[in-house]
Amino acid sequence: MLAGAGTGKTRVITYRIAHLIVNKEVSAGNILAVTFTNKAAGEMKSRLHELIGGLANGVWMGTFHSICLGILRNEAEYAGLPKSFSIVDQEDRLAILRQIIKSLNIDIEKYKPKLYLHNISSFKNTEDYVKNENINNNLYKIKDIYQMYQKELELQRLVDFDDMIALCVRIFANYPDILKKYQDIYKYILVDEYQDTNAVQFRLLYMLAGISGNLCVVGDDDQSIYGWRGAEVRNILEFDKVFENVKEIKLEGNYRSGKSILSIANRLIECNDNRRGKTLEASAEKQSEVKKFIFSDGIAEAEFTANTILEKYKNGESFADIAILYRTNAQSLNFEKALKKANIPYKVIGNIGFYQRREIKDILAYLKFSDNPKDAQSFFRSISVPKRGIGNSTNDKIISYAEENDITILETLETDLKFLSKSRAAVDRYIQLIHDIIKCERIKDKIELIIDTIKYKEYIHHLDEELDILKSKEENINMLISEADDFDEKSGSSLSDFLANTTLLASSDTESAENTVKLMTMHAAKGLEFKLVFLTGLEEGLFPLSDENGYIDDIEEERRLCYVGVTRAMETLFLTSARYRKNKGFPVYPKPSSFLSELQFGRSFKFNKGSTKNTFTNKSGNYADYIKNTSNSEKKEYNDDNSASFKTSSKVYHTVFGEGIVLFSEGSGENEKVTVLFKKEGVKKIIANFLEKV
Repeated sequence: MLAGAGTGKTRVITYRIAHLIVNKEVSAGNILAVTFTNKAAGEMKSRLHELIGGLANGVWMGTFHSICLGILRNEAEYAGLPKSFSIVDQEDRLAILRQIIKSLNIDIEKYKPKLYLHNISSFKNTEDYVKNENINNNLYKIKDIYQMYQKELELQRLVDFDDMIALCVRIFANYPDILKKYQDIYKYILVDEYQDTNAVQFRLLYMLAGISGNLCVVGDDDQSIYGWRGAEVRNILEFDKVFENVKEIKLEGNYRSGKSILSIANRLIECNDNRRGKTLEASAEKQSEVKKFIFSDGIAEAEFTANTILEKYKNGESFADIAILYRTNAQSLNFEKALKKANIPYKVIGNIGFYQRREIKDILAYLKFSDNPKDAQSFFRSISVPKRGIGNSTNDKIISYAEENDITILETLETDLKFLSKSRAAVDRYIQLIHDIIKCERIKDKIELIIDTIKYKEYIHHLDEELDILKSKEENINMLISEADDFDEKSGSSLSDFLANTTLLASSDTESAENTVKLMTMHAAKGLEFKLVFLTGLEEGLFPLSDENGYIDDIEEERRLCYVGVTRAMETLFLTSARYRKNKGFPVYPKPSSFLSELQFGRSFKFNKGSTKNTFTNKSGNYADYIKNTSNSEKKEYNDDNSASFKTSSKVYHTVFGEGIVLFSEGSGENEKVTVLFKKEGVKKIIANFLEKV
């Protein structure tokens, strides 16, 4: 089932299970329902109990991992595991890797255990791992570390989180009789959020169901936004190429949003080529509105948002029904400030408040200590980041000496004390930095001095963090620099004032999420809904997000993310952007997001179910009639198979992107371009001369 946003996916699966048991007299023990989270599984089970009572207890229901863990418990010997194997958690996995890295005399500060864990985890979710091949990437000594890690798991009778699915697939591949046993048990398989499955999860389902089994998947290719985590959108796009006798049902009736919101959502997502196609239509007459605003800068955008929320609240709207969505976590700062100023309660979802983030607190510690050299907490944090070979016991002695002699901690550091003799050089460098910070007049210059002197950006890259987290930290640091630059421009403002403001703001992200405005990224918003949504920062480079060279990793996934943001709104959607922002304190004048023009704000939309293009539903495999829907409905001409260098659905190979399947070609001779769906890289348009037939 292709189930659009707000169409009741979970309800459909639940009712289908009830229908199978009650009306079709299928044994509950022959039904397998798979979800991605324990919360979703619990919700589904609860709904099923409401429908059929105790009969629901017989259904096999859970996450991919919980289902596979049950199989492994039963078939441990076929996976080469002892019956009494244990599951190793993430912290213990890191501890094992830490020991291995140290045993190989690898610099653990330079090569972090979490970096190896991330790479090993990613590898274990590939078919290469299922085939028992060795890991293969360029990370320093990863092959050795991986082999030692696997050996350690074996010695300790451990299975890690990523093994659960892959080992089941390996058992099924090597022991057909075991596979047949579970095929006979799981005769009816239902999967929720199918667009988020990865290669190994797909392989598991493929083996259990077979090409003609009773497999019902529910998902939305237009909400596939986790490609960076390994999710394969092609699993849903190519479903009818893999399985036989496929019946496609489109759930297009949206129970969440009004027509004006759905109309722009439909127009936006139609700009994606790599989709099956459906049109969301409001299932009930619901009043809704969409408004677009362009502001002079990000501060004006945030102030408008806060003032509008306050006005809505005075008119009876609950804070809990309002959300502010943005592309990057760093964008939360302006909104936090504006909401705090307006005394509006808020909660940052999926993250903590801007001034409570580790990288921000690290830099502020230096500023706070330079402003108040008696501040023990700020001294403790700043002297320790990065590590200077000065232990906690030494720091305690420094603080005690300062208190006993009624002098500042900075003065204590400048005193010739015996317990500081071994650390003298490091302490002197720290003292010099604090004095240099004090000498700087502008707060922005102070921050940049700290970052450069302690090489903070290099420091965070050596932290045990994943790449997307490191990128977010850099964005936060750049936002702090811009914020300081803005503060510097206010006459009469001091460092003490700046720090006081950060402290006030840091204390306002309350623990309770009740009756608060929600701030979150669009990734965090998936699956949620609000009466009023502010979709912010709609500018090129910010949304769609690009790197500093203007490169967008996957424009279609960015567009799907925007679609997710739009469809969170039930009644009111505000689209906002700014003409001016700061990056690292420097002015940036971004162009309006291309998504704004694709939304075609203000134009009427003709709802016509099933009218949108359907790239992948032609079961003959002939894509020559592929239509690119544009605003004026022009058709694009594509080659038929007789005039194309590569036939539609034929396999090809590219030296960089690997193997793929031809969707269609256009142009001729040296100008012929072939659109290919690559296994690992998705859809790419390639000049024909650079492709080889397989």
